Amino acid sequence: MLKKTNINKKGLNVSKKGITVVEILVVVFVLLVAFVGILGLLTFSLKTSSLIKKTTYANFLAQETIESVRNFRDGTDWDIDGLGSLTAGIYHPEKTADVPPKWNLVSGEETINNFTRKIVIENVQRDGSDIIVESGGINDPETKKIIITASWENQAVEITTYFTNWR
Repeated sequence: MLKKTNINKKGLNVSKKGITVVEILVVVFVLLVAFVGILGLLTFSLKTSSLIKKTTYANFLAQETIESVRNFRDGTDWDIDGLGSLTAGIYHPEKTADVPPKWNLVSGEETINNFTRKIVIENVQRDGSDIIVESGGINDPETKKIIITASWENQAVEITTYFTNWR
């Protein structure tokens, strides 16, 4: 280290070597603040990554459920045992033992890997202009409102769609 020489007020040579304790404390404080900021960012990233992973899985379950309801509707006769005759209520999809397997709708919710999924089937009402209304219309036996929910912890993915007797 180079020796820096200064002359003080009394005319004596004064040398400055190294760094002071105050300078060390300032550097430690700056590094500590930077480290805490990086840890906070890392924690936020991990939480966000976990939420994205769970949301993606819930979306997968909801999309699979839509396809299972569509498959169930297309594989049955609406008037006999198809979607049109199912009463309003809560169901979940299950595969049958058939080869190839088909989808069946079973009463109640189901839990898969800490996710709960359910299908809520509601009757649909239409007004005089044939527009779907929440209440005050005439029941449309050819249309069902389907609300699919895949939930976990305090989060949920919900998809609402309508199925009709298209045949």
